[in-house]
Amino acid sequence: MNKICINSRLIKVPDLNPIGNSNSICTIFFANYIWFASNKKTGFFKCRAWGILGKIIAEHSKTGTELFITRCLEQYMYETEIYDTIYNNYIVVEKFDFGSRATDSNQNK
Repeated sequence: MNKICINSRLIKVPDLNPIGNSNSICTIFFANYIWFASNKKTGFFKCRAWGILGKIIAEHSKTGTELFITRCLEQYMYETEIYDTIYNNYIVVEKFDFGSRATDSNQNK
């Protein structure tokens, strides 16, 4: 089984890139806290959302927006020109929900 459920906050503005045939991919980067007893560590993750999910995330999110994401972990590897093997992974979005939204510092309360 390959299933990930995580809640996190975006650390960058979502990057939406069109791909042929009216499809698109949205890449997001987020952080969340990982607790070890009373010690807190920050984990950083890359995530990709395809099609309409990616468009919704890109249109309605900004840095600081909280997301609840469910899906799987994808891994790929490649070799550089100097024959170094690079391993990379990312989470592919299947479902998501918005949590609290980031607020503008210029907004009146």
